[in-house]
Amino acid sequence: MAENNIDVSNRGKRWSAADSDRLKTLYSKDGWDLMELAFEFKRTPCSIWSRLVQYSLISDPEEARGYDLYLDQYAERYAALPPRPPKETSTLKTDILVLQKELGEIKTIVQQILARLDRAD
Repeated sequence: MAENNIDVSNRGKRWSAADSDRLKTLYSKDGWDLMELAFEFKRTPCSIWSRLVQYSLISDPEEARGYDLYLDQYAERYAALPPRPPKETSTLKTDILVLQKELGEIKTIVQQILARLDRAD
């Protein structure tokens, strides 16, 4: 099954609520893979894994069932690409770490101000 043989006539069209629900069911409960879903919904595999990420069924396209088979079909195309960089720390985790550091700096400043006020008395 190559992407070129997939009828992608729904490419760019909005997903209906019924199709979205059906996608979730077919992937999570019925075990359909990426290419089967692409054929069924007449969309590109990229569109399918994008939805799966959006619905938190996977966190990365590489986790999609059948992703490796999809890559095998396009091995030559992907062989020329540089390797993917390692996953970055989630933005939420990074934001929390930055905020913790900033709060520590604010605490230090407040302590310095309080110490000066105590000396002034």
